[in-house]
Amino acid sequence: MLELAPTDPIIKAYLRDLAQLKRQGVSHELGLKAPFQTLLDKAAKKRGWMLVPELSTYSGGKRVVPDGTVRDEFRLARGWWEAKDTADHLAREIEKKLRAGYPTRNTIFEDTQVAVLYQDRAEAGEFPLSDPPQIAALLNGFFSHDEDDEREFHRAMAEFKSRIPDLAQSLREHIDHAHKRTPRFQQAFAEFLSVCRASLNPELTTAQVDEMLIQHLLTERLMRNLFQNPEFTTRNVIAAQVEKVIEALASGSFSKSQFLQRLDPYYKAIEREGANLGHFTEKQDFLNSVYEQFFQKFSPDVADTHGIVYTPREIVDYMCASVQDALHTEFGLSLESPEVVILDPCTGTGNFIVNLIERIPPRALRDAYHNRLFANEVMLLPYYIASLNIEHAYFERMGQYEPFQGLCFVDTLDMADSQQIVLFTPANTERVAREKNAAITVIIGNPPYNVGQKSENDNNKNRKYDEVDRRVKETYSRDSKASSKSKLDDAYVKFFRWASDRLGGRDGIVCFVSNNGFLDQIAFDGMRKHLLQDFDHIDHVDLHGNVRKNPKLSGTIHNVFGIQVGVGITLAIRKRSTGKRLRYHRVPEFWRKAEKLEFLADSQVPWEVLTPDNSCNWLIPENAEEYAQYTPITDLFQVWTLGIGTNRDSVVYDWSHQPLADRVAAFITAYNAEVYRHKSETLSEWPTHIAWSEGLKNSVRRQTLVEFSSQRIREALYRPFTKKLLYFDRTLNERVYLWPKIDGPVVWIKTGADWPFFALAATVICDRLPQGGSQCFPLSHLKPAAVESFRAHYADPAISPDDLFHYIYALLHHPEYRARYAGNLKRELPRIPFAPGFHAFATAGAALARLHVHYESLEPYPLTEELAPGAPYLPSLRVEKMKLSPDKRSLRVNDSLTLHGIPPETHDYRLGSRSALEWVIDQYQIKSTDYGESDPNRPDDPHYIVRLVGQVV
Repeated sequence: MLELAPTDPIIKAYLRDLAQLKRQGVSHELGLKAPFQTLLDKAAKKRGWMLVPELSTYSGGKRVVPDGTVRDEFRLARGWWEAKDTADHLAREIEKKLRAGYPTRNTIFEDTQVAVLYQDRAEAGEFPLSDPPQIAALLNGFFSHDEDDEREFHRAMAEFKSRIPDLAQSLREHIDHAHKRTPRFQQAFAEFLSVCRASLNPELTTAQVDEMLIQHLLTERLMRNLFQNPEFTTRNVIAAQVEKVIEALASGSFSKSQFLQRLDPYYKAIEREGANLGHFTEKQDFLNSVYEQFFQKFSPDVADTHGIVYTPREIVDYMCASVQDALHTEFGLSLESPEVVILDPCTGTGNFIVNLIERIPPRALRDAYHNRLFANEVMLLPYYIASLNIEHAYFERMGQYEPFQGLCFVDTLDMADSQQIVLFTPANTERVAREKNAAITVIIGNPPYNVGQKSENDNNKNRKYDEVDRRVKETYSRDSKASSKSKLDDAYVKFFRWASDRLGGRDGIVCFVSNNGFLDQIAFDGMRKHLLQDFDHIDHVDLHGNVRKNPKLSGTIHNVFGIQVGVGITLAIRKRSTGKRLRYHRVPEFWRKAEKLEFLADSQVPWEVLTPDNSCNWLIPENAEEYAQYTPITDLFQVWTLGIGTNRDSVVYDWSHQPLADRVAAFITAYNAEVYRHKSETLSEWPTHIAWSEGLKNSVRRQTLVEFSSQRIREALYRPFTKKLLYFDRTLNERVYLWPKIDGPVVWIKTGADWPFFALAATVICDRLPQGGSQCFPLSHLKPAAVESFRAHYADPAISPDDLFHYIYALLHHPEYRARYAGNLKRELPRIPFAPGFHAFATAGAALARLHVHYESLEPYPLTEELAPGAPYLPSLRVEKMKLSPDKRSLRVNDSLTLHGIPPETHDYRLGSRSALEWVIDQYQIKSTDYGESDPNRPDDPHYIVRLVGQVV
């Protein structure tokens, strides 16, 4: 509930801004609407809602565009605002808007002098906008409308979401019982599982198909009732197949109606809210929101794999309009042209096809609907919603229900393979075959953005696709100069490759909204090269929002999808009769989601034309030409390696020897048991008590047994200034890379664009690090030719390999080098110039390396210890989670001990996004893992962590 006081700062600011504009002689609507828009926006945020400017909607069957729409967290419209000129006769203007079909459920009409509030299709009050109490009353009344209904809906939705896990678990138990005790269900399920594996993914497990049945059971009623489509489960070719298995489930002791009866209050509240929505586009937004929130609660891992994120209508509208404009300007065609055949390969809830249906003239829509529009979806629930959305959109336009034969239940990337497969039902198989034979000329959509997974146990790893993976390997990967190309496994990369190939030899358009890490990261240089070869005109709107690059951003506030990675919209046009063109625009970094969507709704993009360099960089950093003249660091070393990648850190890393040895020995026993079990049961599933990875599974398949040896426990640098013990083993570590060949000092370099660059000397194994990885350059593998080249340049035959190694180390720490080439260091490994004063650098580098390698032997900085009265000293040294004071001058070790007097310059030396001290604070804390507690405290040396703080300072 909103309870603004007349003295609220946002009301004062509104009156002040409005008075200032009037003093400047501004009287027209465009000039004067800004203060009230700001007022309404800030009031909406206080309510937890959002003001969306100029969002088109339907009211009374008419399309209208109010100046503002206030939406709640479910994207439901809760009210509207319409501004008029001061000189207008407000009453007459309101009459015009009412005749035009503007909503009157909860609408403010204002002309900066007075506001008229309409609620429930009648005038609810007139409020002078010069009087603070009246302004407060207006806003409080506006934001309190329908509060009882809204509260009931929100309560029902919260209850529904909170009960999803328990309900799903209960359904799993019923299904497990049927697997064991109901022969009819066993037969029906076995047939369904076989079809699913043949149609969608040969590695689908029984549990994953069980989840499909649970999704169907929990949501099928909402599908039918929100769109008043009682025949949905019989009309839809996939739902009908699933219903056969559900019927078999019900043939045992399970009663579908009795089970779902407990959800009646929640279903009814949600359905009641949906019934209040007048136009199907509102229903579509509502259903999309319910769907997204259901999935995030029901199955977060599936949501992560498939990038389950609702595509905001403004993005869909911008992309469809861009395609429509490109068809006209580039090819002289329109959406009704017979040559335009459109495919959404990852349709989700069908928003793109719905938007296109609204754009196609009725005279051409029936032909397009039946012959030139196609969409694919691989997940059951969004497939259902897409079917409902698309078929209802067509019904709204044409007044007649017809099934959408272009919707296929299929994994798009599987369709790149040439073999014929049976896909669920004869009707679905026929649809897929028809799509494969279609001459697609436009591909539009929002491909999944997930790459990899946290654990093989999650069962949500990106799938392998023989044909698409082969094409990525022989194009994007082959032409990349990056040492690590793992990011090319991202699903959206595969969709770009597939889309380029799917156009065949035809001219056409691809328009995707996706993760846009490919714009500037080194791993994607081959992808950028081939995009420019495959297409002639490329436009990219960079919506930014990369929280990993800029920790000051918030995914929920600044990212259009509420995720952690940057997002962009790419329009790629193949028109071989024209020259090449690459255009780019980046929105301001700190724009909020609403500002970005408002920008897209305006559709006026101030493009910047880019000229890629010879290394296929599109966004060329400052001083790139100068930097390119220097010697790549990889030319100075015979061997270098990625940091070690274990894929099971909580198993093979620990602070202490004995806990590590005990845990690894137990893990090896469990692993070896799986080797024996899989030898006799080759199709066995993988138990979750083992931290699986693809490499470890392959070791089981090869029947590789592991024997524990304490000699494999080695010291490692896990994070900057964070030494741990590592069980170093080729089987238990997913990637050991070249570490068996490396001994002695290395320079450990953080790579990638997600973290700022850093370099750190080490004499132990170094971790790969997340988000971009790391590379390690060993002194023992400096090229003799590199040393000779430096001797020749400086005319100094006394330069030794140690001198050159330390020269490199000092250079990588030089503030001017880091600042001048910051953009270059994000995209590629360092390049090494011949700097003046070689020996000064070498001497400084040697001293710096000693400090960084032997930091544990330094004399601690004299910090002041403040001990709580009566607290015993030794127990006060124990760390659970340390915390810096707001001014970063003090460190709270625990409730009993605080360290004071940290010099401000401590925080100037940064390794990535943290100072050295912040790394220690972040890492040296007690954490719970799947394999027990991780405790950095040392019983044999209780002073260690507090002493380490002083040493790092």
